[in-house]
Amino acid sequence: MGLRKTSNSADIFMVRRGETMGKYTTKYFGEITIDESSDFEFIETSYRNQAIHISLSDCSLYGPELKTCLGILDRYAEIDVMARKAILENFPGDETVAYYFECHFDSLEEEFLMKIFGVQRFDEFDIARTTAGLGYPDLLFGIEDGKINFSVDYMVSKDYSDEILCVKMDRDLNVTGFSHES
Repeated sequence: MGLRKTSNSADIFMVRRGETMGKYTTKYFGEITIDESSDFEFIETSYRNQAIHISLSDCSLYGPELKTCLGILDRYAEIDVMARKAILENFPGDETVAYYFECHFDSLEEEFLMKIFGVQRFDEFDIARTTAGLGYPDLLFGIEDGKINFSVDYMVSKDYSDEILCVKMDRDLNVTGFSHES
């Protein structure tokens, strides 16, 4: 696994205003710094030249579960494939997944629909083409009852829409549901 704290003990923790900062090396995102006492951590990084955001809510509650989050980050590419597969397998049967794509056809102008989906009408929509064309997802981690959960967040276009399709997963990478956010 590509996860490790930096080896220089002076760099492992920096105490600033009572905050504990941990530096970690990840497989896909290089070195990241996490304030382990924070209520919310927002990490800006990149993957294959695309900006990626990693968010950890209630980070101060993670304790040893922070290691689980970092292990999940080291499986980012695999998680992306799994989440896209879940979208494909649940369209159009899952109402949230279907509506996420359909709502764009109700709200965007035809020229933007053509740029994003290559069609102007939802009945011509190709889920496989669209899913393959989604950018790389952001990740949002949370903890509930001491257990890590996270969402893999996709946008059809950051230029034309602020709608987000969230593929919810548990710590074992099982898909637990979907949500549509904006």
